[in-house]
Amino acid sequence: MVELKNQNFEENKAKYNAVKDRLLELLGGDVCVDHVGSTAIPDICGKNIIDVLVGAENQNDFQNKLDLIAGEGYFASQNSKNEIYQFFASRQGETGEGDVHIHLVVKGTDRYEDFLKLRDFLLACPKEAEAYSNHKKELIGLGVTDRKEYRRIKSEYVSAMIDRARVFAEEKEMK
Repeated sequence: MVELKNQNFEENKAKYNAVKDRLLELLGGDVCVDHVGSTAIPDICGKNIIDVLVGAENQNDFQNKLDLIAGEGYFASQNSKNEIYQFFASRQGETGEGDVHIHLVVKGTDRYEDFLKLRDFLLACPKEAEAYSNHKKELIGLGVTDRKEYRRIKSEYVSAMIDRARVFAEEKEMK
């Protein structure tokens, strides 16, 4: 069941920093670790789950980091694993408020870049962040509380937002 919260940005930033510190200790200090997802954006509602992006340099590094993260007690989704991406959750069952999701992605791939572009876009464009937050509230208001259905419907909106984030990033690079 999906439950949205008015998230506390500063509190979530502190939680992310604790997770980041542990990941840097586990994976080595030169690894790229970024706060992404709704908890990385001020004044946006969400499930209050900390999303963390971890960058792998290549396939060997990806496999090494995958094994280390799994060894730390995070649960790897069998539905998401491919050669460039692995999703981990801090709980094996349905996750919720206070949990951590780790997205291990090979750097330089579109998937990796899209995580960062979307976060940066929402931080730079508060009206987009507000519209995204309102979209999530509307889904709940329409009775969409099943996690799979919510994720499916929301993913269409997020895909369009990623397209806008890519254009935003390209325009920013041109300046």
